[in-house]
Amino acid sequence: MKQNVSYKDSKTILNKGTGFLSGYSHSLNPYTGCSFGCSYCYVRQMPVSLFHHEEWGDWIDIKKNAASLLAKELHKAKTKGKVTIFMSSSTDPYQPIEYREKITRSLLEVMVEDSPDFLLVQTRSPLVCRDIDLLQRLHNHVRVSMTIETDLETIRKQFTPQAPPIQARLQAVEKASSCRHTHSSSNCPCITEQRMLSIQITAYCQ
Repeated sequence: MKQNVSYKDSKTILNKGTGFLSGYSHSLNPYTGCSFGCSYCYVRQMPVSLFHHEEWGDWIDIKKNAASLLAKELHKAKTKGKVTIFMSSSTDPYQPIEYREKITRSLLEVMVEDSPDFLLVQTRSPLVCRDIDLLQRLHNHVRVSMTIETDLETIRKQFTPQAPPIQARLQAVEKASSCRHTHSSSNCPCITEQRMLSIQITAYCQ
């Protein structure tokens, strides 16, 4: 699927954590839009999607000034108190465009030099393994969470046809585990039998 890609200067990069993210001080989104375009994604019903003239999943805005903005805003935020970041709340930081643009990697480079108190990286992409070198340098200040909502490819193809295969995600969990990197898996929304999925994920974490 071809996406409409735009490059934009963002006015801000760290947003206050609210709602279900109120446990974090900030959210961080390297991109606006997400090419995975999952059918159940809650962002479809948010203004960023509803007021856009294209279907959710068909467009991506690249925040080309993201790294420089984060350097400034992170430093300022840390002077005001504890900084805990959820990356990302309305996009996947490791969607396919990240292979080329490396916006997410540039943000990690900033955080390696000026670490937040905690960073949660939420993704469904094995591309996160590319950045294990940077994630390890954040030590116990980071956790990677891999979304695995089903163990059945037939189900995955029905609800999230543009997302990476389940087996590739499980292998990414295994790789992160072998590197002794702090990680977890997110089974939400769970669209298969929970017990069997949990058993399969656990096997890859041994």
